[in-house]
Amino acid sequence: MELEQLEKRLAGLSDRTLRYHYIIQLGRRLPPMPPELKNGDTMVRGCMSPAWLSGGLDESEPPALRFVGDSESVIVKGLFAILAGVFNGKTPEEALAIDLSDVFDRLGLGEALSPNRRNGFYSMVEQIRRAAASLASETALGSGA
Repeated sequence: MELEQLEKRLAGLSDRTLRYHYIIQLGRRLPPMPPELKNGDTMVRGCMSPAWLSGGLDESEPPALRFVGDSESVIVKGLFAILAGVFNGKTPEEALAIDLSDVFDRLGLGEALSPNRRNGFYSMVEQIRRAAASLASETALGSGA
């Protein structure tokens, strides 16, 4: 789901509980992550619940990011679904330019999440940013830049 759609949907929810339930629904709809991708390298450090996140580039032109993630917690899966909506389909350079604090505020997530969940969200963000930076340098090397 695109950021603008998420923003509209979450803005239409009047209180924290409704936003929380919507994020849970997003998590329940998230397809499962292939089991072979759940390993120590993809484990998200800093989440309250076990969570995994893996990313790469698709074969579009220019190559765009595609992240998959999973967790034992549906709220964490819902947060990942939000991040996938923000980052999937972007080039690594576009992803690195996204101001996630602004996105967090625009979506009203500060009101919906506990401080521990917020920390887990930003742990996922940092893992996505590291992957995007690595993929950006790989694509730059591959293009001869």
